[in-house]
Amino acid sequence: MNTSRTKLCGVAALGTLLLGLMFSASSPAQVASDPAGFCQLTLLGSSDTILSLPFARPKAAWGAVNSASGSTVQALGAPNWTVNQFVYAAGTQPNTYYLRFDSGAKAGFYYPITANASSTLTVNLGTDSLAAVAQNDLFSVVPYWTLATIFPGGSGVFASPTPGDHYTEILAPNYSGSGINLSASGTYYLQGGFWKEVGQGLANMNDHTFPPYSYIIVRHNVATSSVLTTMGAVVVPTAALPLTALTTGQQDNFVALPRPFPISLDDSGLISSGAFAASPTPGSRTDELLTFDNTATGQNKSASATYYYWNGGWRCVGSGQTIVGANQVFLPGAGVVIRKGANNNSSLWMNSASY
Repeated sequence: MNTSRTKLCGVAALGTLLLGLMFSASSPAQVASDPAGFCQLTLLGSSDTILSLPFARPKAAWGAVNSASGSTVQALGAPNWTVNQFVYAAGTQPNTYYLRFDSGAKAGFYYPITANASSTLTVNLGTDSLAAVAQNDLFSVVPYWTLATIFPGGSGVFASPTPGDHYTEILAPNYSGSGINLSASGTYYLQGGFWKEVGQGLANMNDHTFPPYSYIIVRHNVATSSVLTTMGAVVVPTAALPLTALTTGQQDNFVALPRPFPISLDDSGLISSGAFAASPTPGSRTDELLTFDNTATGQNKSASATYYYWNGGWRCVGSGQTIVGANQVFLPGAGVVIRKGANNNSSLWMNSASY
């Protein structure tokens, strides 16, 4: 088995999409399909790997907005969707879908789809609003990544011989928890031909979803490494990553950029979008960015580096006042923790693709 630690990523037909987006938004049929890509990622034995997906799953539908009201989007034209074809149904429809806006004021935002009719999509907005959505804004209907689709046929992981002996575990961070250093919200393992969750008996968890722009932890409890090949659609041009903050105390956000290329701190958009707060002094840091080394063996690994922004530049704890904004800390298939300092407002990280 190949245990090289080198990432191998590729993207095809990028120009096709960029040209496609130049057509009139009033003709959604003219929008080309997303460029496809792949990335091979090494998952070290006896170790934790912070794993994100550099791509989205291929979109199931796309179009342009005719109107938006409340939590419902009316598509231009007559797509003739089957009623609730984008709604999960255990045993018959294994996918859960989200609506992603690809242009306009809401470009990069995504919302879970709760219902659909022949030309409408109803979404869960949470505390958000569709007030900024305009006619002709482009959108895509995209299925969430699941345990079965991230690791098709058990690719990249080791099946467990019994429910009590886990060769590979998938740990889901507590995405909605409050505070820092949070324990995993769920632990999953492959056994008997399908995915199970610790504490949930023999329930089939193949269709369990994970949110976009986030990461999971792959824990190999055996010494052998594996290689996972991820394939999908390149996310362009904008990704919107909400970051949660607490009014008192720090808050961890488990996030990842859905990009197949390395991105530097300066090019990430964290500062320009206002999502990351500058620190008053190196010794009194407001927001911190924690990275992890997937080439180092071990489980429950501490952060390999901690970054902060001070006096007009990115710095790294332990490197003095050296400006490190050119460091490419956002790697394909990896993830980071953004530790927000105590404040009254959450923020939105807008990352624009450079391709």
